[in-house]
Amino acid sequence: MYSELGRKFCDVTGIPRYFVHQAVFELKMSMVRVGAVLRRRRIRGLEISGDLRLVFGCGDTRYAGWVGIDCFRGQAVALQLDLRRRLPFRDHTVELCYSEHFLEHLYPEEAERHFAEVFRVLKPGGTYRVAVPAALRFAQKYLEGDREFFALAHPWEPRPFDAVRKVFSWNGEHRTIYDYCQLEHLARQAGFKQVRECQANSSPDPRLCIDRPEPQRVAETLYAEMSTL
Repeated sequence: MYSELGRKFCDVTGIPRYFVHQAVFELKMSMVRVGAVLRRRRIRGLEISGDLRLVFGCGDTRYAGWVGIDCFRGQAVALQLDLRRRLPFRDHTVELCYSEHFLEHLYPEEAERHFAEVFRVLKPGGTYRVAVPAALRFAQKYLEGDREFFALAHPWEPRPFDAVRKVFSWNGEHRTIYDYCQLEHLARQAGFKQVRECQANSSPDPRLCIDRPEPQRVAETLYAEMSTL
């Protein structure tokens, strides 16, 4: 009902739908930030519980032993936070961090801030495992004419070009793209000492082997880990 009214409002006034969508989103995020301030005591309790592991942009996916964080409500979300802002955790209080198909939703300057914040909250020796859409892989496979790749990685798109366009923009929800070199650059700029490209569910720390295992997800994804020491 709301979306239908919103579309009609935009059609009548000529205001672009993306503008209204973003304005509503920012209003919601202001409320999320207020809520985060009110949950400080709970956050401090998580910090002292030991072995604190954070998943950024968890969506509807549950990770046993991890604290799911997202800006939207959901059954898997333990903490609602605006992840474009400063993390409400104290320095060196988090064991591990993880995100899967989250970073591409941040603008480049927001991603830089996010990496710096993750480095700040991780304990010495802590690790951040990142999984992002392998956008340049899609471009390379398109130029190679590899239809088998697209049949696996994005089978719902009618044409390979549509898959490339979708993974680059996702209807305006993707703010940037990554390759391993860019992830390494951002990690080292934030202070991480070790960075390495990974395969799905392959990590020296078994607690980080929590990637989604579907062949389609693996085909479309780039994995990397960065450690503070």
